[in-house]
Amino acid sequence: MNEKYLITKILNNNCMIIDMDGTEKLFLGKGVAFGKKNGEYCAVPSEVDKIFVIEEKRNVADYQQLLDKNDEIFVSFCEDLIWELSRQVQTELNERIHVSLIDHLACTIRRLRLGEQIINPFLQETETLYRREFILAKKICNALEKQYQIKIPEGETGFVAIHIHSAMYNGDLRDALKSNRICSRVLRFLESELRITIDRRTLDCSRFMVHLTYLIKRIQTGQTAETGLGEMADLIIHKYPESYRLSKETARILNKEIKKAAISEEELAFLTMHIERLSQSVGRSADNKTE
Repeated sequence: MNEKYLITKILNNNCMIIDMDGTEKLFLGKGVAFGKKNGEYCAVPSEVDKIFVIEEKRNVADYQQLLDKNDEIFVSFCEDLIWELSRQVQTELNERIHVSLIDHLACTIRRLRLGEQIINPFLQETETLYRREFILAKKICNALEKQYQIKIPEGETGFVAIHIHSAMYNGDLRDALKSNRICSRVLRFLESELRITIDRRTLDCSRFMVHLTYLIKRIQTGQTAETGLGEMADLIIHKYPESYRLSKETARILNKEIKKAAISEEELAFLTMHIERLSQSVGRSADNKTE
């Protein structure tokens, strides 16, 4: 790319703002701004390794505030972690991660140094729903522990995993957190009603939570699922009356949390099937332990 653009602001050696056709964009990368000055013209880096571009106006402004509040070396270290993350997932991450994750990690380290506890009530649900993201988050936390000689609790790994998930799938961080909270509430409700303990690490629980998560997304977006059950829906409802009752109660929880339209009978039947499978798997597990 031979065309040159105006450098409107050098933030540090690794960060500069460029005016591209009237739009300010933030360029991040090792030494990308080294030796350059405000008001100069430069070609947009294309061959330089580890270059990120932040385009949304809000993110550009927030990143500048992030640099003002945090040590430059810390921000640069976090950017290296994000680069490695993007390399491993092999997909373009939502640019918001450069603000949200770095700000979150800086806050976490400050809290831990002050001796504050970090409690994640949805840790098991997060680890079950986002297994890949959790593994990637663990690598980030391990790197921070080694670099800053601080012990990071597993609960924090769960929070980092949600940041990664949101960046990978262009989701809203608040939606991911809310989905986790709803899943946790539904599981606690089922445990209470069925008088069982559900192991969040099992495959059956994982399947149930994945189904519930997608159901939540469909409710939020007003979509309907093609379950393919057809006339089988009535058979399932009549065959498993207790699980059907629980599916209706679960639907009430979802509607109360999300405040959207009611779930169709076919969706309820599909949810009934998942609840029945989950309750049976817990029963089998309990039987095996008593043998």
